[in-house]
Amino acid sequence: MAGLRLLSGSRCFLAASGISRLPSPRPRSPPPADDFLENLEKRTTWDRFYQETPTQPFRHFDWFLGYPSLHGILVQLLHDADGEGPRKVLDLGCGTSELGPRMYSECSFPLHVYCIDFSPVAIALMQAQFSPLPPPGHPASQLHFLQADATDLSSFQPGTFDLVLDKGTLDALLRTKDRGMAAGRALVESLRVMRAGGSMLQVSDEDPDARMLWLQSLRTVSVTALELDTDKSISYFAYIIKPAK
Repeated sequence: MAGLRLLSGSRCFLAASGISRLPSPRPRSPPPADDFLENLEKRTTWDRFYQETPTQPFRHFDWFLGYPSLHGILVQLLHDADGEGPRKVLDLGCGTSELGPRMYSECSFPLHVYCIDFSPVAIALMQAQFSPLPPPGHPASQLHFLQADATDLSSFQPGTFDLVLDKGTLDALLRTKDRGMAAGRALVESLRVMRAGGSMLQVSDEDPDARMLWLQSLRTVSVTALELDTDKSISYFAYIIKPAK
């Protein structure tokens, strides 16, 4: 994939010790309240965050990287997915990110995008911004905004999605005081709703020395780690996760 540097090939990892270092989300707007990072697991924290974010004019807020930096790897993963018919994408903890809407409006092949967040405030903002929906990149494409918790995806059937996106959501859950239990549930749920031949893409500023340890500790998975080529001074990584064969 252009603009990417392979750090480790696809390998199967067995359960091991927990994560050794936790990442720090890096917003591209003024920092949130002092207690923000201490309460990332609480819905009220995120409701307040989006309520206090200026909404006029509406501006997307993206953790780490936006759609232009990830377009190439997203399209490649969707093209590589097995199966026929529209590709289905689940964006975990979408907030007010541009990722899902840009995929819907710019991908030339049929795409069903489900953007979920447990904050009703974030979902209401996105629904208001995209009502009515803009023209899709393909006539058969769909875009949905749903309130749902990444740790409980029971509203989705097993094997539903070709691609599950995680850009900062599990990073936030890894900062909580539950020793990664909520993040583990979100990963297991993501693997459950993934189609055979599908994948999960995690985007993080955490280097593979720490992230690989955590991924090993949860479930036997195949992971490819890539360093994303950006013009930023901070290193960002893509982790492509599949159930081990």
